[in-house]
Amino acid sequence: MNVLEARNLKILFRSEEGFVRAVEGVDITVGEGEKVAIVGESGCGKSVTSLACMKLLNTPPAYVAADKFCFISRDGTVHNLLEKTENEMLALRAEEMAMIFQDPSSFLNPVMTIGQQLDEIFIYHRQMRPKEARARSIEMMKRVGIPDPEMRAKQYPHELSGGLKQRILIAMATSLSPRLLIADEPTTALDVTIQAQILGLIRERCEHEKMALLMITHDLGVVREMADRVYVMYCGKIVEQGRVDEILKSPKHPYTKALIDTIPDLDEKVDRFVQIPHNVPHPMHKPAGCYFSNRCSYCTQLCRKQMPPLFDRGEGRKVRCYYDTEALWEKSF
Repeated sequence: MNVLEARNLKILFRSEEGFVRAVEGVDITVGEGEKVAIVGESGCGKSVTSLACMKLLNTPPAYVAADKFCFISRDGTVHNLLEKTENEMLALRAEEMAMIFQDPSSFLNPVMTIGQQLDEIFIYHRQMRPKEARARSIEMMKRVGIPDPEMRAKQYPHELSGGLKQRILIAMATSLSPRLLIADEPTTALDVTIQAQILGLIRERCEHEKMALLMITHDLGVVREMADRVYVMYCGKIVEQGRVDEILKSPKHPYTKALIDTIPDLDEKVDRFVQIPHNVPHPMHKPAGCYFSNRCSYCTQLCRKQMPPLFDRGEGRKVRCYYDTEALWEKSF
């Protein structure tokens, strides 16, 4: 059973120069208890997609449309996210779906203590009294491994390290055991050691609370560790999707292969790191045909003229590429 389902999701932004097509007709599903990742470079539409799922994009300047865009709650109720009002979404967020943002400093209120911000969740959603809410807040901080939670509850966000602030966000997001947890690059601003701790904590909380996970990341190492399935996104379109082990072992799209090649093996000596040529196109100046054509070594005239469809390779594997995938990797980038 799906928890989240998006069909032909489109997200546009109005600017002075015209409309920016940030997301162009993507199909995404997240099953009950499933861990799904959306991966791609910055500017590919990953974070915008996650914000749309939580209905956190202001309209205008953002315009969201879809053939189907729904969330299914634990009692089986189907919620059309396109039709939900802000008050209805307030009730749905935290209770049924929650989000961990990539920059905890911009999410946490700087003039409220950590304890007050956690208490609010239980007071608003569980109608608890302040003393009871504080006890639950302390308990949640203990669950995410925050030392001396009674003292931390009295501190302000600027008094905490980046790792501790991210743990607070995880505590806030999982405090009501939502059915779906969305994590938008939750380890971007953290050092490698803390990254591993945060990813392990998110995985543990999801498994303990039986939550589905939608992970937004540009790091294939995170995808390997956290996800069951992956969507590879480029310039607002899904270019490849399937099970993580299949895609990392045998990528079918040149962009996926290029992303994998940029990761060096620890036991391999290299003279130069692999780099994908050029940059992600500006969203208002995308090339004709396949959006990856100006960076692809396998590009043909057909690729430059016509956008390839998302070819179904069976068993949930889909690839948006015209090239012969069986012979694709006989030469490297």
